[in-house]
Amino acid sequence: MRMTVPTHLGDIAVRCLSPFAGARREGAPGPSGAPALLLLHANPGDGRDFDAVLPALADRYRTFVVDWPGYGGSTAPEPGRVSPEGLVEVAERVLDALAEEHGVREVAVLGNSVGGYVACRLAERPRAASVTSLVLVDPAGFTRQTALTRWFCREVMGRPARARRLVVPLARAYLGRLGTPSARETYARVRALPHDETRLAVHCALWRGLADPDFGLADPAALDLPILLLWGSRDPVVPAFLDGRRARRQLPAGTLSVRLPTAHEPYNERPGLFLRHVLPFLENPRAVAARRLRPPSRPRIR
Repeated sequence: MRMTVPTHLGDIAVRCLSPFAGARREGAPGPSGAPALLLLHANPGDGRDFDAVLPALADRYRTFVVDWPGYGGSTAPEPGRVSPEGLVEVAERVLDALAEEHGVREVAVLGNSVGGYVACRLAERPRAASVTSLVLVDPAGFTRQTALTRWFCREVMGRPARARRLVVPLARAYLGRLGTPSARETYARVRALPHDETRLAVHCALWRGLADPDFGLADPAALDLPILLLWGSRDPVVPAFLDGRRARRQLPAGTLSVRLPTAHEPYNERPGLFLRHVLPFLENPRAVAARRLRPPSRPRIR
């Protein structure tokens, strides 16, 4: 099932999947009572990037997969206007639509890259009360702003003439070994991007937005909900030893942080490993966070 959510940046396509009777685990709640999960993808890409892990997630949760403006099934009448902050407003409108049309009052949010940034922003804005937990996968928003990073975002990846030549090799690097059908299909979609003027314009506009002075999280340490932070140790876009370390320092002390042997999209590269960390967290995020905060037991002295 799909729904379309009108927003100021375009009509947003949202895939809606509910657990069905034959797929539910014994004792699991029915579709209307299952917890809700919102998936927010990276730039460039679309909701199909999550296809390798989607069956396992949709088996347990009412899962809603967003296509950002201009990507997948979503439109972008003015692609140059798309920005990270605009995506936050789009996601807020999606939450409103889920409440109105599906009765979703509480939702866990899983976001990768710019989708992870949007997930954090949802948890610190007026709709924070409806966000129950966050799964942040190599999220944007933790890169130190310098003259070099701003120049790269604005003048290299933010300019279609330059980005057109770089977007495919960059994707080849951040998708890792392309060892899964999902990763190869994601890469095939990226390879078509330089020939799609709308998608290329959205891609560049989002990169330029990363250099905007207003881009960034107000106070990550103040986020008051369970958080699972996953970071690929071989991520060439937001390196674990720089951005990942900053994220661990800035997020709340109770954040569960896991480094994975992957690049930028672990759900594409190592879906089984990704799910082994994500599913237990989503099952009971507060319990997992509590175990993370529990002090280590002292060894017995013989």
